[in-house]
Amino acid sequence: MYAIHSCPAGQPDAGHPARRAEQGGLILHLQANRSHLSQDARVTFTVLIAVFMAMAILPALRGQWLVPAYAIGAMALLVGVLDWHRRTRPATEWLALDGGRLLWRSLAHETVEWPLAATRFVIDDAVPARLRLFLEHRARRIEIATCLGLDERRAVADLIASELAAARRGAAPPAL
Repeated sequence: MYAIHSCPAGQPDAGHPARRAEQGGLILHLQANRSHLSQDARVTFTVLIAVFMAMAILPALRGQWLVPAYAIGAMALLVGVLDWHRRTRPATEWLALDGGRLLWRSLAHETVEWPLAATRFVIDDAVPARLRLFLEHRARRIEIATCLGLDERRAVADLIASELAAARRGAAPPAL
C-alpha cells in the first residue's frame, strides 16, 4: 500500500489529501499491506481449528492423552502467531523528492539523503514476476519499495521516474 502525501499538480493523490511540498516535490509513504483477514482466510482458520479440536477429542475418548495435548498446543501456537503478526509493525518506507534533494528512509535501514541531479532511478524487470526498484548515487545503491506488491511497485515506479525526470528539467511533472 502506498500513499502520496504531497502530490504535484494534476497527479492522482490516491484518495488522500495532499500537502503541498515546498517546491512541488513528491512525498510517498510506502507500507506493506497488512489488511484484515479475508473471508477465505477466516474460513481456512475455522476449518483448521475444527480439525485440531477433532484431533484433540477423538483420541482423548480412547484414553490417548498425549495427542490432545499436542493438538491444543498447535491451536495455541496458531493463535500466538496471529497475535504476534497483529502486534508487529509492517515494513515501512518514506521517499521524498523536494528542493533538489532525495530523502529515503526505512524502519530497517539508515536515512539516505542525496542530491536529485546525481541520483539515478533503476528498474530491474529481468524477471517479469519480480520487479525491483533501485536508487543509485555514485557507488551506493539502495533497493526501494520492497514492502509493496508487484502492481503497486509498477505504479510507484512510473510516478518516481516522472518526478525525477521533471526535477532534473526543473519543471513540473506531466499529469498522469
